Parts: sequence; structure tokens; C-alpha cells
Amino acid sequence: MITREKVTDIVNARLTDEDLVEALKQLSTKDITLEVLRMFIEETRATADGRDELPSGTGLIDVSGTGGSGIAHFNTSTFCAFVLAAGDVRVAKFGNRASRSGAGSADLLEALGIPLDLPAAKVADVIAAAGVAFLFAPHYYPGLKRLAPARKAAGQPTVFNHIGPLLNPISPEYRVLGIASEHVYPIVVEYLQQSKSGQSLVVRSQFGLDELVPGSLNTANYVSGGTVHNLSFSAQGTPPFDGNNAQSMNLDLEHNVGVFNKLMDKQSFADVQPWLDLVCLNAGAGFFVTGTVGSIDDGIVVAKDLICGGRVREKFDEVRRVYEKCAA
Repeated sequence: MITREKVTDIVNARLTDEDLVEALKQLSTKDITLEVLRMFIEETRATADGRDELPSGTGLIDVSGTGGSGIAHFNTSTFCAFVLAAGDVRVAKFGNRASRSGAGSADLLEALGIPLDLPAAKVADVIAAAGVAFLFAPHYYPGLKRLAPARKAAGQPTVFNHIGPLLNPISPEYRVLGIASEHVYPIVVEYLQQSKSGQSLVVRSQFGLDELVPGSLNTANYVSGGTVHNLSFSAQGTPPFDGNNAQSMNLDLEHNVGVFNKLMDKQSFADVQPWLDLVCLNAGAGFFVTGTVGSIDDGIVVAKDLICGGRVREKFDEVRRVYEKCAA
């Protein structure tokens, strides 16, 4: 059984490179329990920098996933952040570069011209001016940067994938939190239930993706105030892949940027209809969990109107202008 001392050594990269890789390999997904998850969250959060300069998480939402599915796919949550902000929901999006896939949220934002070096002291100003700010994980957890080579060398999802979205230093009141691992999913639900903080919709698709997927059965649990409500459902729409082609898709950073721009500029929706359905579904979940709408279906309608009406394009341009003024 892993001890807190060992967890502290891993989090702070106090082991040799070889021992660190081996420790991450040995702590396989099936070995993660509620206590192990809690220890890693607590010990990692204890290393956070800049948290005192950040705004309160009250009224803010984070839409993020753990990654680690092994399936190349569009960076849905990043696009959803702009959709939600366009719908007057305030967003504090926490993310990192990809550890194993082609494009993490930070990789995509950087490619789109959104700088990653926003000082913590400016986050509140950006949210007030633009409705959304992006928190780059290594700025708040410098130790994660030291762990990045070991995580890549481990060649498998690690515990840091599973706890990543829960490390948002703002501790947002609302979350749409995607979990790729079937084993870890109920553990995260239980962790949030015991924490009794905020409202979260924890989701996972039947494909194993850490998000809701159209044309798919989706596991969804709404966690609020220590209670859990099972909202699992089959979503309408066109899936972006099926079980036969999910592993062979080529959605690297270049393709992510291309899909993002087509959606934002309403160009040839026929070419990206599955991705439109995907982002509307997940943004709809964000509108639902914040109480903006009464159901995910109602949220889907709002999201589609914002995209097709050009509001998301306008919001993206506004965010980029605000970042140019506020980023270091």
C-alpha cells in the first residue's frame, strides 16, 4: 500500500528519474483508491503557487477532462470554454500541455494565439473583462513540469491524469468533469460527494472518452452538497467516431486548430457536424450545471445558437484582445 511519504516524494520529484518512472508505472489505475486519490490531491495542492492572488471560485465553472483515453480526439473542453463565456457564464479553465496525446488545452490555446503566461494577479481582471481565463497548470504547480518527462516515459495514464481537473487552484463552484477511466470514475464521484463543495457533473462516454459523446450512451452523475444523482443518458447527434475508427483518427494539433476555426467561423458545418454536435452537447452540460438552463437539451440549443450566430467568434476575438492587454 502506498504511503503518504511516498506520495510526497513522487509529487515533489524527490526520487531519481528512474525510480520516479517506476513508481508511476507501479501505481496503475487499478491500484487507485479513494484514499490514494485524496493523498495525491492534497499533497499536490500543498505545492501550489500563486493561489492567494486568484479570485474566489464562486460563480465560476471549469470544463475539463482527465485525458488518458488513448483516443485521439478534438479538444472539446477548450472550445466549450468560449461557448460558455459567450453565453455569459464565467469560466476558469484549468489545463496543461498534452502528456501523451497530440494536443492538450494549453497546446491548442498557444497555437490559437492565446498566451499561457497570464499572471495569477491578472486572472480576476481577465475574467471580469472577457468572461474566461485560462490557468496553465505548471504556473501554479511547478513540480508538474519536473514530472512531465517521467509521465511520458511511464507510457500509460498516471495518477496525475486522474487528479488533474481537481487541482484547479481557483476551486470553481461548478464543474463538468470528464473521467476516462471506468475504475477511477466512481472514486472521483465519491471524492466530490464527500467534499460537499459546489456542483459537479461527472461524465464518461461508452467509448471511454472523458466527455459526453453524441450518438452514445453516456454515464453522468450530478454531485451537489453531498448528494449524487445518476443522470446517465443516450445522447442524440452524430458521433465523431465509432468503435472501428476511434483509434486510427488523426487529430493532432494541426487538425484540432482546423476544426476549432471551422466551428468558430461557421465554415462548412457539414464537414464538422459531428464536432458541432460534440461541443454543443458538452457546452450544454455546462449551461445546465450552472443553472443557466433547466436541462442539458436546453443547453444544447443555447450552445448551437451562440456558435451559429457568431457569438463564439466574437467572444474569441474579445478574449484575445483582453489577453494582449493583460498577459505578461
